[in-house]
Amino acid sequence: MEKDRSPGIRWKAPFGAVALGVVACTLAAGILFSGGVPSWGSFAPTAVIGEVLAAAGIYLFLEQRVFRPADRWKKEVSASGTASFPAEAGLLTPLAAAAADRYDRAHAELEREVQKREEKLRQFEVLRRDLEETKAHLQAKIQDLRTIYEVSTAIAGTLDAEEIFRILPERVMRTLGLNDFCIMMYDPDRRILVCRAGAEMPASLAGEFQIAPGEGVSGRVFETGEPVYIPDVRSSPEFRYYGGRRMDVRSFMCLPLLSRGKAIGVLNVNHSEPNAFDAESLATMRVLASYLAIAIENANLFRFVKALAEKDSLTLLYNHGAFHEKLGIELERAARYGRPLSVLMMDLDDFKGVNDAYGHIVGDRILLMTAGVLCAHLRKSDIPSRYGGDEFAIILPETDLGAASAIASRIAAGISEVRMDTGKGDEISFTASIGYASCLPDSRDRENILNVADRLMYESKRRGRGGVLGEQL
Repeated sequence: MEKDRSPGIRWKAPFGAVALGVVACTLAAGILFSGGVPSWGSFAPTAVIGEVLAAAGIYLFLEQRVFRPADRWKKEVSASGTASFPAEAGLLTPLAAAAADRYDRAHAELEREVQKREEKLRQFEVLRRDLEETKAHLQAKIQDLRTIYEVSTAIAGTLDAEEIFRILPERVMRTLGLNDFCIMMYDPDRRILVCRAGAEMPASLAGEFQIAPGEGVSGRVFETGEPVYIPDVRSSPEFRYYGGRRMDVRSFMCLPLLSRGKAIGVLNVNHSEPNAFDAESLATMRVLASYLAIAIENANLFRFVKALAEKDSLTLLYNHGAFHEKLGIELERAARYGRPLSVLMMDLDDFKGVNDAYGHIVGDRILLMTAGVLCAHLRKSDIPSRYGGDEFAIILPETDLGAASAIASRIAAGISEVRMDTGKGDEISFTASIGYASCLPDSRDRENILNVADRLMYESKRRGRGGVLGEQL
């Protein structure tokens, strides 16, 4: 459309108007002077000159009042860009004003539409950022859940409390990106919290660092059951720096280990920089602490149940099955470390006669007293068991024939010195026949050590009450 309004068109229009004006004036003059339709030769030269002048005037009028203003208006429109539309255009001013008004309305409407689009774009941008933040947050949550799942799987994969404490640094805390921590468990016998496991902790803390419930931050968390996060421990006079042995700690989290609503210990997480943890870290550690507490409690319960399963219900010594299991372990250990091993078999003399004469209640009391004598004359490393009925078997690790002989003699003497009131006015005593065998790591017949001790026990019984016999394999 712009090319159709080029300057060349502007010149054709005036020349056409002049030609029409000349023809019109000539016809009018001829009719006026001749009274009819004139011929070409009848035109007077003055009429021609007048017509030319009239045409020139018309041309100048159109040029000044129409074409030049229109051309100027066009240039202003082209040069104005997005500015206001010019309204001055000579005789075409009304038309230009209408066009300018129409342009202004269209321009205002366009600006409103642009503003609406820009507002929508801003809203879309805000929504996009929110979605990206939500996506990043969800991805972080998914990673946390995956990490917690891996951690809980690692913890729940064992029913051995010591194994749990062993795998915590590598398979649990390092997975969470936490390499400085301490687990303190409550010892109900001593009524204190004891450091059981940790990472980046001085070796002197493990098993030795102790605090009382209510003492310091850890003791307070244990008592209240509420976690504590200290962004900078220098602002907390309650923090004890692990008895002055960890002055490098700045950020500190302490979480209770709760099992069935009861605190069994605390989990301390340390960092050498202040403000190292946030709300997300605290929430994650609370979940970990709950898993850890459950796993430790389950391991303790399993150990307790296993201990009950291994013990004789009357004497609380190891039972027949546990004895054979531990004998295999001790034989292997003695061979591996090149240590001697002894086994002692003992049978109460005429125990059936006591039961027949005084009843099984008295017989049970005799068995309990016998177990007491064994525990009184044995070391902590020795393994006494009720083998069956009135027979007892004892494993003596790292014990040669001479030491086994001394132990067997002390036990036999101790049992013979026991006196028991039957409740019927009688006081009875009893004896035991003992056989023992010892083997060295290179003994070829070491696997038969129990059979040899059993054979010697019966041989001692045949020789008389309270006898002791031994043999080196």
